[in-house]
This record gives sequence, structure tokens and C-alpha cells, in this order.
Amino acid sequence: MRLIVAFIAAILTTYVIAVLGYTQLNLANLVDMGVSVAPGIRFDAALHDLVGMTGLYLPIISIALLLGFGFTRLVLIWLSELRTLGYIIGGFVAIFVVDLALGQLMGTHPLAVTRTTVGLLSQCLAGALGGYVFSLTSVRDEEAA
Repeated sequence: MRLIVAFIAAILTTYVIAVLGYTQLNLANLVDMGVSVAPGIRFDAALHDLVGMTGLYLPIISIALLLGFGFTRLVLIWLSELRTLGYIIGGFVAIFVVDLALGQLMGTHPLAVTRTTVGLLSQCLAGALGGYVFSLTSVRDEEAA
């Protein structure tokens, strides 16, 4: 049961951080164009995106992390002393690979912010943070396995 809770916590962490990064980077582009963005607008936009992207981006993140953490678990059979780092890297790479794959399938990056290095890095770091949360919260179940 702890493993399921840990996975849900990792998904939610990744999703929230990724969407907040997406929103704020998009708003930063508006500011660069000379548009004034008040703090209330930033908050409203973030809330709108957190709710609005659940139908598409949340499932994508969930599948990416499921595959990424599954692969990480296999690698950790031989490198168990690198457990925390493994899940951090696993989350980072999972988001990177899903963005790369979707970009190839769709002909462009599905999230506008991932067309820049900073935007892609923000999404991948969200995955890394999700991996860290998973590592911390799942430790007892995996040690028993």
C-alpha cells in the first residue's frame, strides 16, 4: 500500500511543479513582450492550468513515471546503494523521454515551454523531484521486497 501512496505522491508532486513551471514560464514570455502580469493574474493562471491540464498532462506524467520508475527498479537490482539518486534520475529521464517521444509523434513539442532549454529543464526537474518524493516515501516497501 505504501508503494501506491508513494507513486501517487510522486505523480502529484511532478504534476504540480511541472504545471506551475509551465504557467510561470509562459507568463514570463508575456512579460518579455512588455505585457504587465499582476500577481493575481499569475495565481489565477496557475490555478486554471492546474485544473485544466489534469485531463491530458496528468495521465501523461503518470504513464511516464510508471515506466521510468519501473525501469529504475530494474537497474537498482544491481545498484541498490544508489536508490535515491536512481529514482531522481529516473523521474528526470522519464519526463525527458516522454517529451521527446511526443515531439517526434506530433512533429512539435506538445508543451510550448519545452521548446526551450529552460522550459524542458523545468519539466524534467519536476520529474526529478517526483522521483525524490517516491524514493523517500516508498523505502519501507522496497526494502521488504
